[in-house]
Amino acid sequence: EEEEEEEEKKKKEETEEVARQKTDLDRKQTRESQETGKRGRSTTVNKQRRPTKKSTTEERQRKMTLALERQEQDMARFKDEARRKMEQEKREQEYKNAVKQQEHRTRETVGQKARAAVEKLGTHTLNIPDDPLDDQVGDDEPNEKVMERRLSVVAQRSTKSKERAEAATKWLDKQIRKLIEQIQLLGSRNDQGQWQATFGVLFKETDNLFEAITGLLITSRKHKVVSFEGDMLFQGRDNQVLITLLKTEITDSSLETYTYRQFRACSISHKRKGKGFQATSMQTSNAKCHACGKTVYPMEFVSANDLPMHKTCFRCTDCKCTLTPSNYAALNNKFYCKTHYESNYKKRGSYAFDE
Repeated sequence: EEEEEEEEKKKKEETEEVARQKTDLDRKQTRESQETGKRGRSTTVNKQRRPTKKSTTEERQRKMTLALERQEQDMARFKDEARRKMEQEKREQEYKNAVKQQEHRTRETVGQKARAAVEKLGTHTLNIPDDPLDDQVGDDEPNEKVMERRLSVVAQRSTKSKERAEAATKWLDKQIRKLIEQIQLLGSRNDQGQWQATFGVLFKETDNLFEAITGLLITSRKHKVVSFEGDMLFQGRDNQVLITLLKTEITDSSLETYTYRQFRACSISHKRKGKGFQATSMQTSNAKCHACGKTVYPMEFVSANDLPMHKTCFRCTDCKCTLTPSNYAALNNKFYCKTHYESNYKKRGSYAFDE
């Protein structure tokens, strides 16, 4: 019995040993299979994450292709913009050239018409009538009261004065009609259909037709034939002032129409128009002063109306204020400030106030 119990105990131990070995083997296999699976999964992930050399090259080529396409598109857009800009500049230049050619043709046409008118009329057609008061006032300037008188009052002095007043009235009508003709010839119509011409063009093109264009314009405005801005018009300063024609025809005037001042304003004896407010550029050295007769040295030199003077001698004839080369008016080598130049003209009615 003891032997049987030992044999059974040995068999039982062997059976347990076999079972334990089998269990250890199973665990070992399971552990190995688990480790193998982990390694397989990590290798797959790494293969997915890590790009190959071939895929990297293809991506670079694709990016380079896209960059080249964008560069070509930008270049094409830049060429189109440059071409459009050049075409626009070309059109603008053609338009400017056409405008210049038109202006040149217009100036040529206006100049030809003006020259033809001057040749037709001739400088001898001025035919200024005698002064109705020549035998009354002599060389003395009439006072303000006489200047404002109508020609009908002047005509009552004598038969000779009446004949001269009638001649002066007809002459003034003729001058205004010629002014209307010149404005239509040299000007153009505005939006309201009125004829307009600039003072600069009238002054330049009618120099041989009128003795005193400024006085004639003032007289015409007084009788509502023309209109313009400002009281006095000066050559150079007011060249761009527009003269608007309000009437294209006038009726024959009577002796009551014009004043003696208006006749004097339009009929100066000689062309003695002041040169306006301008600076001259005469260069001289150690010349004699026009005012005091002494030598003018360079440090104290000033030139006006092509005459050398000391800066301290360059003064207004009336108020003696100091003048500058950029702000003066000259008439027969006498110099005036702007204020007294205008006031003298308004007072005397002509450019004869230097006598």
